[in-house]
Amino acid sequence: MPLLTNILRKKPAFGPGTWLFLSLLAVFILIIPHITGLTTITLLSRIYILAIFGMSYDILRGYTGIINLGHALFFGGGTYIAGIMFSRMGATLDTLLLALLVSLAFAAVVAYIMGQFAFRGSGFTGVIACAMITLAFGEIGRHTAETLREYTQGADGLTFRVPLMFQDRMMMYYYALLFLIAMTLILRQFVNSPTGRVLQAIRDNDQRAKFLGYDTKKYKLIALVVAGMASAAAGIMFALLTRFANTELLTVQSTLNALLYTIVGGTGTLYGAIFGTAFVQLAQNYLLELRGIHEIFSRWLLFFGAIYVLVVLYMPKGLVGAYLQLRERWKARGRT
Repeated sequence: MPLLTNILRKKPAFGPGTWLFLSLLAVFILIIPHITGLTTITLLSRIYILAIFGMSYDILRGYTGIINLGHALFFGGGTYIAGIMFSRMGATLDTLLLALLVSLAFAAVVAYIMGQFAFRGSGFTGVIACAMITLAFGEIGRHTAETLREYTQGADGLTFRVPLMFQDRMMMYYYALLFLIAMTLILRQFVNSPTGRVLQAIRDNDQRAKFLGYDTKKYKLIALVVAGMASAAAGIMFALLTRFANTELLTVQSTLNALLYTIVGGTGTLYGAIFGTAFVQLAQNYLLELRGIHEIFSRWLLFFGAIYVLVVLYMPKGLVGAYLQLRERWKARGRT
């Protein structure tokens, strides 16, 4: 009874206004495929999937303090494994399940091997060594994909069919949304678990975590394996959405995109990757559309770079961090 009493007395996490906003947002997300065109549906599906790619990187950068420049190896690997298996074994649900299992196993094994080499140092030199070693692994993966043209079609890209239930764009939107919700809950459970707390302690002070008796290398390996498997699962969903894979997915630029999602949204927040991905993808799409208005917008990367600089300067903790700061200020004013 005391426990039940405490639960009933506990202050709600959100106020009525917040719950109303979240409810309206949920309704809007559910009905938007019925009131927009195919282009918007595909863009939103892409955002949902890439958000998980960003979340997986946030586990490394935001929660563990690891800089992994070869993270795209897991995402692109999942896409390629699905594409190769669909083209070789047929676009069936059985093939999809097998591709998922193979992709998760691939990510776990590669992440473990990568970590054995990358996590040998400590301190600043250890961070730099980790970045360089993971970059090397990523480049090895990209070069391998370009070499095995018989299976991957190299830089030209691999096109393939997907199972029938994923061919409808509107249904694919809802599958991507369910995937985002499910993976968000799983990753949130992970970062809030005792293991996740240890990872945050390692991020804050690696040496102190060692003095407390934690095997920091083992916990970093766990973080890399979990992040790699989440990224590979996102790669599978990306394959179902685009029905195409090329070596661009394996480049360091793809990894930097994931880093950008987390920085813009807010590192170490998990949810920040969702907002960061949405902001980056929508801004990029809008700037690309402006190319038809004036020739200057053909250099859209310059404008996007300027937007990124402004976000970093005026919102160094990202969009979610800025929101949390504003909320704390409002609470402080309410107390006074």
